[in-house]
Amino acid sequence: MNILVAAGGTGGDLFPAVAVIEQLQKLIDKDLSVTFVGNPNRIEATVVPELNYEFFPISITGFKGLTHRSTPLLPLRIVSSIVKVRAICKKKKIDAILCGGTYISFPVGIVAKQLNIPMMLLEPNVLPGKTNKLLAKRATTIILAFEQSKKYFPIELHNRMLAFGNPVRESMVMTLPNKASARVKFGLHPDKPSVFVFGGSLGAHSINNIIENSLEKFAQNNIQLIWQIGNTYPQPKYLPEGIMVRRFIDDMASAYSAADLVVCRAGGGTVAELTNVGKPSILIPLPTATNNEQFYNARILEEGGASKLLTNDILKDKLFTTIQELIQNPKILIDMSNSAKLQAKPDAAYSAALELKRIATKATS
Repeated sequence: MNILVAAGGTGGDLFPAVAVIEQLQKLIDKDLSVTFVGNPNRIEATVVPELNYEFFPISITGFKGLTHRSTPLLPLRIVSSIVKVRAICKKKKIDAILCGGTYISFPVGIVAKQLNIPMMLLEPNVLPGKTNKLLAKRATTIILAFEQSKKYFPIELHNRMLAFGNPVRESMVMTLPNKASARVKFGLHPDKPSVFVFGGSLGAHSINNIIENSLEKFAQNNIQLIWQIGNTYPQPKYLPEGIMVRRFIDDMASAYSAADLVVCRAGGGTVAELTNVGKPSILIPLPTATNNEQFYNARILEEGGASKLLTNDILKDKLFTTIQELIQNPKILIDMSNSAKLQAKPDAAYSAALELKRIATKATS
């Protein structure tokens, strides 16, 4: 079986596709060949070879507005990418295509239609991305992270949609360690209430600013903090007792376990992790997201009772007070945790892999 994967640009697009492929490898073992295509200057160009998959760069870039200097070249890049992907599909005798859903998927989706190759789309957010909306009619199967996404697609496509959840790599479907020992690992008191704040590898500048300005309030209210600031935010010069700062956290399982409450953005992958580990959260959607998709992700978790949604514009007045209100109400936190677990779909990657195997096998039979 020969599979082509078009995914990348961000980890939120790349890693769900990787999760599906890793499960497919378990199902098919040695009779599987996987080829990735993507942007040579984005995360996939580094991560995919490290995972020992074959990677081919294509010249496609995202649309950045009519006045951007890259826009006049975009049609040429699309055509060039289509030509290269067609050649790869023919040479590799591709049986099925898996698309992550960002701009990288667009030329690949066109080739899938041209060569009559079955194609699976992954949609990690409630509000579908522009590329997935464009490619939906060409897709054989569309894997949704949220059942609610169906209403944004034409009704005649609903029979192609499977709401399996957002595929998460097996290494991220975590068995959490003991809470007290996890706190001790971060240098915290084992019995004091604790909050975990993070914003991805680059951090989240607006969240970091509010947290830094609230450090004394955390200390005064006896609330411990694990704070992942990212690679670019300046290290605070003064830290009260019980405030642990890290630029990056490798052991997310321990960080989640140590926390009574998590404060973070609301990307599709993060939301899937929170539900899988059953953690109550305050979700702060990225305001610059092109499609405002994080707001819709956060709203679904809030409506389900697992999270509180705070927009960037009210953080200064609301973030610490919301943290304090939740931390002081253990019963509410337990209810939020239970609600998060009810929304978890830890088998999403396996289910999607089974479906990908089915459409590829059907194409070759």
